[in-house]
Amino acid sequence: MTETLTSQRKAPSQKRAQTTVKKVLEGTLQLLKEQGADAITTRNISKITGVSPGSIYQYFGNKEQILFTLYGERLKDSVGIFKLVSTKENLALPLADFWALLGQALVDVGWGRVEDVELTKAIAESPLVKEAVKPILDELYDGLIYIMRSYGSTWPEEDLKHLAEYAFGINHFGYNLRIRQSGQAADKTLVLTRELEYYLICKAINETPP
Repeated sequence: MTETLTSQRKAPSQKRAQTTVKKVLEGTLQLLKEQGADAITTRNISKITGVSPGSIYQYFGNKEQILFTLYGERLKDSVGIFKLVSTKENLALPLADFWALLGQALVDVGWGRVEDVELTKAIAESPLVKEAVKPILDELYDGLIYIMRSYGSTWPEEDLKHLAEYAFGINHFGYNLRIRQSGQAADKTLVLTRELEYYLICKAINETPP
């Protein structure tokens, strides 16, 4: 079943087909933003996009495949940011400066939007999609492990991966809380989330956080 999620039922080779697929993906994000993860059904996606269920099924076998495509793209964006920011020059910065740089870069590509939080929630509720995105998540964890190694961590690989998973869990929890807050409360949650993530990284490289 994982194999069917990782490749679309029919590749959109023509411009019209590509437009249809784009409309389905963008409409699903809109639905996530406006109505949340529980609203994701093929019928609702069809209603919000104007694309018939039959046309949707031409390219996506089920709603899980749509969610996988969206989440996979977002994770790949993050992997790209990790690689872009983790240059030799940037990794020579003090850890606090590097961490602030990485955090801002992730914010700049849109992580933390309501639709992203709801997308993550939808993924968590689907064992099939969770299994399918593991290879991409592993790339993301590897990016964080590379950073920790670059700053001198000597922890075993398994422990670093566990820490990376935990750090991303804190990140998603913080975003989930922030979308329900506003003003100073949301700002404080952002600061606290980053401080917790930074504390974990410092622990892995045996550096005392400020």
